[in-house]
Amino acid sequence: MQYRSEIDGLRAVAVLPVLWLHADLPGLPGGFLGVDVFFVISGFLITSIINRELCEKRFSVITFYERRARRILPALACVVIVTSMIIPWVTLSPKVLGSYGESLLAVTAFVSNLYFWQTTGYFGTTSELSVLLHTWSLAVEEQYYVLFPLLALLIFKYARPYFAHFLIGIALFSLGYAQWYQSVDPIGNFYLLPSRAWELMAGALASLYINTANYSQVAANTKNVLSLIGLVLILASYALFTPATAHPSMLTLIPVSGAVLLLLFATTGTTMAAMLSMPVLLFIGITSYSLYLWHQPVLALLRIYHDGELTHLFSILGIVLSFILSIASWRWIETPFRNKQRFSSTRIFKYSGTCLLGFSCLGLLFYSNVTWRSVIEPENMARYQQLATAYSSHTRQPMVSEPCKLWSSVLDPEFTRKFEKCAQQHQQAVFILGGSHGMDLYNAVAMNSAAPFVVSVSRGSCRAHAYRGHPKNKPHCQYQDFLSFAKKHASHIGLIVYTQTPDKLFTGASIFAGTIENINKHYVNEVVRYLTKVKRVASAPVLMIGMLPPLTTHPVDWNYRQPFSGQLPAYVSDKAIAHSVALDDIFSKKLNVAGIGYISKLEGFNLRLPEDLIVEGAITYSDRRHISTIGEQVFGRRLLEHAYGQGYRILEPAR
Repeated sequence: MQYRSEIDGLRAVAVLPVLWLHADLPGLPGGFLGVDVFFVISGFLITSIINRELCEKRFSVITFYERRARRILPALACVVIVTSMIIPWVTLSPKVLGSYGESLLAVTAFVSNLYFWQTTGYFGTTSELSVLLHTWSLAVEEQYYVLFPLLALLIFKYARPYFAHFLIGIALFSLGYAQWYQSVDPIGNFYLLPSRAWELMAGALASLYINTANYSQVAANTKNVLSLIGLVLILASYALFTPATAHPSMLTLIPVSGAVLLLLFATTGTTMAAMLSMPVLLFIGITSYSLYLWHQPVLALLRIYHDGELTHLFSILGIVLSFILSIASWRWIETPFRNKQRFSSTRIFKYSGTCLLGFSCLGLLFYSNVTWRSVIEPENMARYQQLATAYSSHTRQPMVSEPCKLWSSVLDPEFTRKFEKCAQQHQQAVFILGGSHGMDLYNAVAMNSAAPFVVSVSRGSCRAHAYRGHPKNKPHCQYQDFLSFAKKHASHIGLIVYTQTPDKLFTGASIFAGTIENINKHYVNEVVRYLTKVKRVASAPVLMIGMLPPLTTHPVDWNYRQPFSGQLPAYVSDKAIAHSVALDDIFSKKLNVAGIGYISKLEGFNLRLPEDLIVEGAITYSDRRHISTIGEQVFGRRLLEHAYGQGYRILEPAR
């Protein structure tokens, strides 16, 4: 292809906002859209190459993969090697090292987008600490590189005149799928190829259009105007989109259209081409791949080293360090490996295989760090296993499931069918509502109660007040559905129990640092109004189980290299306990007026902190806000005994 310097300038326009956003700097909330611009560029360039070589009957899948290997693997290998050497010096956390190993194995298999889809979102604390999070976009492109050349070969062989039609069909299907799927699974929609293919196809179609007679007739002034519009669309998207914006979706047509307009019309002789070809932008664009590769590991490692925080000073330091590393990587890694005189095709494939094998070995080494470190430091790792067991009980422990002890994340027909069947046998159920704390409470009641009919519809981040968090990740909650269900099945509900976390009721400051004035009274009143409505609709007793004080540190991050006994007081916040007690008092008084019962978790659990963080050698919290399986067993029994003594006979503990 004829070199177009303006495309390197567009790469700079794409990579800089991504770097800015990940460094937690203000002003570009839509900086993540730089990745979408990269996808359009990739679709444009790759399709230009494939289409030209297919037309000239000299396309080779092997040669294509060789070029991709030269482009992608050398710099990626350098980043992985350096990161793998540094991360053990930054942290010895078995969890962090194990997660790094898992992500590295995913990179090796070109499925890191699938891995991060299943393990983390893109926005938030967890993702910011993921050293290889950014490789999800490489995985999308790698999957495209595997599939698209084979598809193009088939189309050229059997339906060459309809090549563009096929691409249009793929683009329309993918865009429609993204628009639908963003409301079903926004995280999967963000990460997966089916939702991103239309962006690649937009670039692909642009590469076909640029060779048509219609394109050649576009006047220079028109090109200037259209390319300016393209840049405005991209920059406006960076400023106006936020993590809450539905994306990718029809709205993403704005930055994608902007990228297409620049690729088509910011050509030699236009004002925009001259702007994009400025030396600074040009150099950043040329080194953009290495810059993209280095920035996330640098920023994530700085965050890990500083306990998850990234000050503005370290943000700037991280950006500067990323630029230095990217320049070195481009100069001494990327450029030499693109030279076919220095590295033949045979050597490239040998090195590629060696890289992937090395990635796999490193990934397995980090992934299994708990196993081999148990041999080296058995006493320390035995303590870590206690923490890991508590942590996994929250993330992997199945919900209690017996014939008439039922849990569901949604109030769907299948749950209703099972409920009605059990109602015929056991008459009245204990029905538990809530978010992730409702899930904990369901397990605690179900495993300790003599009642045979205990059910719950509960789901993480679902509370009976306005949603607090990234709206992009807002789940479909059950509260309105339950009102209709309760009205229909009122005769088979003996007690409705609701619970939630206290810290989401604080705004303006955290539960650890704020004052009682930071309690969101509107949220409190929303919960009271909802429970009052439930009581009226269901004609059944309603009980709210109160606040579990959060810890300052996740148990899995406790210092496993020292005995726990001396550490426990540091993980308990007196202010968080005081604020939980204050909320208990507020709710108790307001609900009492409505004839709704209230039991504080501090009283119901007979919770003594910090002593009860470990009971009979087991950790009772699974993370900062939730109880572990052991906690469900211990505190659940205490709660049922307390509630039974308060007159809630349906909550009789098992003997």
